[in-house]
Amino acid sequence: MKKIAFFVEGQTEQVFINRLIKEIIGYKNLTVLLKKISGGTNAPKREFVRNYSIPLKSEFTALIYDCGSDNRVKSEILDNINSLREAGYTNIIGLRDLYPLSIEELPRLEKGLKYLPYPLKKKDYPFDIIIAVREVETWFLAESSHFLKVDKKLTGRFIEKHLGFNPDMVNPISREHPSEDINRIYKLIGRSYTKKYWQVEKLVNRLDFNKIRKDIRFKIPALNELITTIEKFKEGQLQEPVLSEKEKSSLN
Repeated sequence: MKKIAFFVEGQTEQVFINRLIKEIIGYKNLTVLLKKISGGTNAPKREFVRNYSIPLKSEFTALIYDCGSDNRVKSEILDNINSLREAGYTNIIGLRDLYPLSIEELPRLEKGLKYLPYPLKKKDYPFDIIIAVREVETWFLAESSHFLKVDKKLTGRFIEKHLGFNPDMVNPISREHPSEDINRIYKLIGRSYTKKYWQVEKLVNRLDFNKIRKDIRFKIPALNELITTIEKFKEGQLQEPVLSEKEKSSLN
């Protein structure tokens, strides 16, 4: 069985990847485990299963961790990489937002996330961390047709008339706070988007994943990188090396 693990900033990213990987690999051929990590600073760290889907026959397994914050994505990968390798997870991917950092700070963040402990520096592909510029909601804003599924009033022109920008025309990466943009759009018809779990699920279920995979991805580099990574995993093109016992011990 081929196994891949994701470490993401929060529940929004977890919900999105859960749907995305099922769309790419296939619902009947994929086991998915959704886990939440909590505590760790002033309280004991613990993890629990938030949800799971296990078909009768599956060739692939995806483990998706909600790390609870952006600054924990890399540290949780390093804490879990040994046990995941031993459990057969050959691919490990992180996903976090750039926000609240500015676009000018992206190179510094990328440099920091690429820094590796010495044992991992010798590996060609120990793990990867993808940065959503500016938020994962940037990708939701880019799939602007889903607003019409919320309410038929929410055309691009209607939104532009009231909020000053047209999501059908604007470069979503140019929007500094896309989740707030979505909230403002929803408020035009008396609703709100506050990132509650059920709200995120409803939004993600409205997205046109065919459009995301065949069109929008090529306009947003981070989204394209994520989709390409999953596609290569499906085709068996991603093969990461297993750490030796000496290398494992030096990470602990």
